[in-house]
Amino acid sequence: MNEQDRRIREYYEKLSMPQERLDSLLKPDVLEASTETTKHQAQPRWHRLRDATSGGFMGGIERRLGDGKAGLRRYLEWNALVTVAMAAALFIVASQWISSGNAEFEHTQRTVREVAMNHTTRLEPEFRGDTLVKLDNSMQQLPFELSLPADIHDGYELIGSRYCSLGGELAAHVRLKNASSGKLMSLFVTSNGAALKNVSTEQTTVEGVKVELWREGGLFFAKAQRS
Repeated sequence: MNEQDRRIREYYEKLSMPQERLDSLLKPDVLEASTETTKHQAQPRWHRLRDATSGGFMGGIERRLGDGKAGLRRYLEWNALVTVAMAAALFIVASQWISSGNAEFEHTQRTVREVAMNHTTRLEPEFRGDTLVKLDNSMQQLPFELSLPADIHDGYELIGSRYCSLGGELAAHVRLKNASSGKLMSLFVTSNGAALKNVSTEQTTVEGVKVELWREGGLFFAKAQRS
């Protein structure tokens, strides 16, 4: 004990101060530590958890990045770039999907109009015959065997046929007549080639002409008649 400590002890002994109080005055750092410990222990559990995790989510980001605000800034800038890149990718995918859908719709509608126009022009057949075999033998340039779809029954009479184009493919335009009503019908037959891959099955009416597009037996068919 040094001289200063001895004098302090003698002074407080004359005042009859308890020894414990005197020791605490001589060692204030011990008292402060004890007080803080007691205070910490008395805190509710959620307070201690809050203190242990002070800084929240943003503070955690700064500690992970290790560079404080500069690191946090880089982190936020990187997140912004990723978000922009994802948005751009989604926009490109959506644009391609919409463009593909529009192309299919336009090609289908163009084919429908082509069928309706060929039916209404009523051009004379190049080849005549009352059987499909005769017409098929006459149309040697067709890259497929001419056939009738399942829904064309015996109630129709063959008139003749001619070459035409359907959706960019070489086709046969077969003219038939309903035996009971006398109504004319045009049947278009072509191969189901790449030029028609974007043409969808369709049933619609164009300027009073009922048009139907479909695929059957590896061939592409189109039918047109006045509604």
